[in-house]
Amino acid sequence: MRSTTVTADFLHHVGLITRDMDATIAQYERLGFAFTPLTLPRIPMRPGGEPELLGAGNRTAVFTDNYLEVLAVVDEDRWSSVTPQQRGPFDLDRPLARYEGLHVLHFGTDDIDALHARLTARGVPNGGVRPYQRAVDTEDGPRPMRARAMGFPPEANPEALVQIAQHLTPELVFQQRYQHHDNGATGIVEVTVCGDDPEVLATTYGRYTGHAYIRVGGVLTVPLGRSCVRVVSPDALPDLVPGATPPAVPSLIGFTVTVADLDATRALLTARAVPFDTLGDTVLVPATHAAGAVVSFTAGGNRSAAAERGPSRKDARP
Repeated sequence: MRSTTVTADFLHHVGLITRDMDATIAQYERLGFAFTPLTLPRIPMRPGGEPELLGAGNRTAVFTDNYLEVLAVVDEDRWSSVTPQQRGPFDLDRPLARYEGLHVLHFGTDDIDALHARLTARGVPNGGVRPYQRAVDTEDGPRPMRARAMGFPPEANPEALVQIAQHLTPELVFQQRYQHHDNGATGIVEVTVCGDDPEVLATTYGRYTGHAYIRVGGVLTVPLGRSCVRVVSPDALPDLVPGATPPAVPSLIGFTVTVADLDATRALLTARAVPFDTLGDTVLVPATHAAGAVVSFTAGGNRSAAAERGPSRKDARP
């Protein structure tokens, strides 16, 4: 019987936090990604208040149903006037104090209120559901993209800025004109996380999303349906992602993007003198050439990497 439990079923987006947005964007454009213009996020600074500018900015590489985000402080004066408490889960200073690179892991749901109610009933600490908006460029001029997100206490997720989010205006985010990437990218299907206790991390993600993790050897995978999260220890990381070194423990290591034609992606990387390794049906660009994150490319349109690899032995932890 199919479960009626409300879940988070996909990777809403992942994100890089940097001190130099232009340099990071340039690295990813070399990898074949195209980005939207700069937008300025707004969040409420007090309960019930209207969303206000943070002083941070972002640009996104948009895919079929999720995106890659690059975040940086773009207005130092405004940023300094907002307290860490007001920034809440959107505080960039804390992750930047650890390292520059991949820090943002957002799960997606179609019913954040029901998911929030489930987690609250189970005693999972969270910051409640908060509105989020930013003006995005459209063919008819700027319009407010709106979403709602739920964060967790920093101590609950030292490895990343983990949230659960729901789009309210997806048509403004997933504009077709921004989905054309030279590397043929169609979606983010996998994120790799490294920590000393992978079971704790995988259990936490399972609790948030409503999906039990799967263990195959030293790799714990949380299959979301359309995408997945892989969790490993530092000792097991080299076998999963050759050459990868965690920027900190725990941390996000990298992400996997599906592409329309893997041979064409290889040819583009070669033509642009981007170094890469090949592991089975996956092409991996090292973190040194991708702003601190290992970027993996695999064929498969927008299919789930977890489903493609099909691990079979389960150690269920909802």
